[in-house]
Amino acid sequence: MSSKMLAGKVIAVTGAARGIARGTAIYLAERGAILSLSDILEKELEELANEITSRYPDVRLLASVIDIADGDKVDEWVKKTVAEFGSLHGAVNFAGIFHSKTEHFVDIKDEDWHRIMAVNLTGTMFCMRSEIAVMEKGGSIVNASSTAGLMAGPGFVAYAASKAAIISLTRSAAKEIGAQQIRVNALAPAGIVTPMFHQLFDDGIVNEMVITPNALNRDGHVEEVAPLIAFLLGDESRYITGEIIKVDGGMLC
Repeated sequence: MSSKMLAGKVIAVTGAARGIARGTAIYLAERGAILSLSDILEKELEELANEITSRYPDVRLLASVIDIADGDKVDEWVKKTVAEFGSLHGAVNFAGIFHSKTEHFVDIKDEDWHRIMAVNLTGTMFCMRSEIAVMEKGGSIVNASSTAGLMAGPGFVAYAASKAAIISLTRSAAKEIGAQQIRVNALAPAGIVTPMFHQLFDDGIVNEMVITPNALNRDGHVEEVAPLIAFLLGDESRYITGEIIKVDGGMLC
């Protein structure tokens, strides 16, 4: 991919303050994209915005603090993005949350189930709905699923169910809006070193899970995911839609 293949493209990124989305935002800025970043974590989002504008002074950037579980706020953010930059060409919907602890199926609390679904699934739907509505000349959306949405595992059923549903959401949207030249794909990462990854170990959650070793026998890094997202956002992938791409070091191969 050319270093400036995304120059002039307006890209919205949710969950931008941390993890894969954060690294992707920096990668997109380096490649000339115009960025509309959002997250619920105000301080960390501000720090990211400052880092990007310091490293890439010419990058146009909008940073908005929102909870994607609030559909009205999502719609306001997307409309503000278009008002600020004139259009929306792509979106990286990576905001998401995990369980605070592993729970057996019969012990799942209503509030935990509803919150995870509200953010991971319904929040992603809210983002897609608002993004698609303003993509008048086509576009590309990349959603965050997970290998947890492709395989069974004990102790985190709400998260797994939300990520499995995103796979169906992605494919259904791709089929419905393909004629508008809007492409929708999703990534299914696993073992990527992020703050959430570290938190799972610190809280002892990972140790309670059934961990499947990957073929590469190592962890993955954000820098190994961001280029794929950028590729899916760009014109070089214009014949790819409805795909769920595993980024797991061969864990499920």
